[in-house]
Amino acid sequence: MGLLYLGMILPVFSQTVTNVSVNGAGWKRIAVVNASKGRGFGRVSVYTTGGSYTPIVSNIDWFHDWGTIAGISIHSDSRNSAYWTEARITDDDGTHAYIEVNFAREITGNLSVISDEYGWNPAQPYSGVLPDGGGSVRASAEIGRLNIGDYLMVTHTGLVGVGTANPTEKLSVKGKIRAQEIKVETANWADYVFRKDYQLPALSEIESYIQEYQHLPGIPSEEEVKRDGVSLGEMNKKLLEKVEELTLMLIENEKKRNSLAEQVQEQESKIKYLEQFITK
Repeated sequence: MGLLYLGMILPVFSQTVTNVSVNGAGWKRIAVVNASKGRGFGRVSVYTTGGSYTPIVSNIDWFHDWGTIAGISIHSDSRNSAYWTEARITDDDGTHAYIEVNFAREITGNLSVISDEYGWNPAQPYSGVLPDGGGSVRASAEIGRLNIGDYLMVTHTGLVGVGTANPTEKLSVKGKIRAQEIKVETANWADYVFRKDYQLPALSEIESYIQEYQHLPGIPSEEEVKRDGVSLGEMNKKLLEKVEELTLMLIENEKKRNSLAEQVQEQESKIKYLEQFITK
């Protein structure tokens, strides 16, 4: 049976709620999948209900099939995750699968586990003191506002990770990025090279620097790039700076070449005049 809503029958899923406690920090099993080989999928939630604890809730969606095939994601709208930090799915190599949470501290009251009775072979929550975790880890995910394995992470601090569960920037991507266009904004563009008071480096100085350091002055070395990466905006500015310096050098060399050509032509004219005078 289900609920009648606007002419549609919506299914009603029951829930199994248990009161639990944690006797210390570490991985604890919060639910078990009793089906053959631990196969199934569903959702388990763990939460505190106030009292001496801050109310925190995390929803864990899990999937487990044959062998090592499994997946898990954890979602929490609670900003504070001081009580637990991540979740994982484990198994005992053939009989059961387990949903486990990594607790950061002891919790002796106002802690509950819910297992939604939807999906296929839903997990059964433990009650009382949660047993220690263990077995073969098949999938894990750190707590965040949105976390899907190691594929997508959106943290409470606004950091987004793609291909990484540990973003360190507003957007951290482990892998290739394909886009029609990328716009990078940067201040202090390199047109300062064209100012009259800008001092162009001497080619001899650049040569000495390259011989000593094996890279252009003002450009990060290979070791620095391997260690720290590069900022596209800053690197584009530095490359433009070198292009503008090179352009000014070429212009200056062109002027010198033209001046030398004029001097040569003048000398050739004088020589021809002298030759004509001598032959007379």
